[in-house]
Amino acid sequence: MCVCELEAPKGENPFMLDRIVIESHADIQAIQAVCDYVYIDVKFQKDHTGAIPTRSTEARKQLSFARSFEQTAVTFQRVGNLIKTVLDDIRFGNQFNTEAVKQAVAECVDQVLEHPETMLLLTQLKDQDQYTAQHCMNVCILAILLGRELKYSVEDLNKIGFCGLMHDVGKMKVPLEILNKPGKLDKFELDIMRNHTVYGRNVLMSARGAFPGAVDVAHNHHEQLNGGGYPRGLDKSALSDFTKMVAVVDTYDAMTSDRVYQHGQPHLIALGTLVKGMSQRYEAHYVTHFINCIGFYPQGNAVELSSGEIGIVVEQNKADRLKPKILIVKDSQRSDIEPRLLDLAKPVADPQGNRYAVKQVVRAKDYRLDLNEYYRDGLFVKDYAIAGA
Repeated sequence: MCVCELEAPKGENPFMLDRIVIESHADIQAIQAVCDYVYIDVKFQKDHTGAIPTRSTEARKQLSFARSFEQTAVTFQRVGNLIKTVLDDIRFGNQFNTEAVKQAVAECVDQVLEHPETMLLLTQLKDQDQYTAQHCMNVCILAILLGRELKYSVEDLNKIGFCGLMHDVGKMKVPLEILNKPGKLDKFELDIMRNHTVYGRNVLMSARGAFPGAVDVAHNHHEQLNGGGYPRGLDKSALSDFTKMVAVVDTYDAMTSDRVYQHGQPHLIALGTLVKGMSQRYEAHYVTHFINCIGFYPQGNAVELSSGEIGIVVEQNKADRLKPKILIVKDSQRSDIEPRLLDLAKPVADPQGNRYAVKQVVRAKDYRLDLNEYYRDGLFVKDYAIAGA
């Protein structure tokens, strides 16, 4: 069965996502450790044979990524929970399980290769209170997606995924009062924060079986091609390909995430920053491939339509990246409506009789959109009528 919400967790919720598919007795024990009651999503419970009950889809269409959403989300959650455990081990000076991390990355690689759009959407389910763990997870996924775009082998995808997942482990050696400070850091605090690159290098150098390239990435992912980065002011010639790749996706996810001291930026603004920094801060080759990889309107981004309605991008159109499928959730007056699916690739007219188009990408929170809530409610796995079909 599928748990869609925990009732009154005892202390901090250890699960990165609240939506949990129970697959073993160990899953039940993990949930029992943090709460006494849960809410079950009865629409998606499996029957005694393990099959998910079918529903009539006559005259309706399902989002293609929705068919595998639950299983992909299970992998995403499992790896997210693992990275939280790894970061806690590092903070408390314990040795972390390198082989378990490699296995988790391998699962991510499998899911990215099989269901890239779903994994991209899951990177948008962000929680400010778990920023570091989720950021590491997202950088892992985005780095694998970029490697896939570059036609990397599975072996290399596993390596770049490991680099992405472990790139910020040094932050666990930064005092919490600095790491989570809501205001601007003073010079002394900034120096300590920047030392997370050195701390990360040291942690990974002492980790048995860690991919050696991850040491370089943890140490150098804030260096810049023109030598203006830190901690050593290295230039392009001294930086590995994996370091340059992680620098791009790290910047993108950091810019688009809410943190204690800033609101996340809309997707296109983050891409604009990467483009402006091409050849000076970021390798142009990787920036252009990253943009091609995730598109101008990636899954999970909120958009305002030409009609004034608000929706969420839920599926890419591979033939025309400017015409994705959008789940409209608010009308032009910003009031909640029964969601309906709009395929911009089809000549569908808006309420004013004009053809629909994306007006702009917006911040979800500015329009009271909570992707985590939509996820818990199963919004991304429902069947929807296609507008105008």
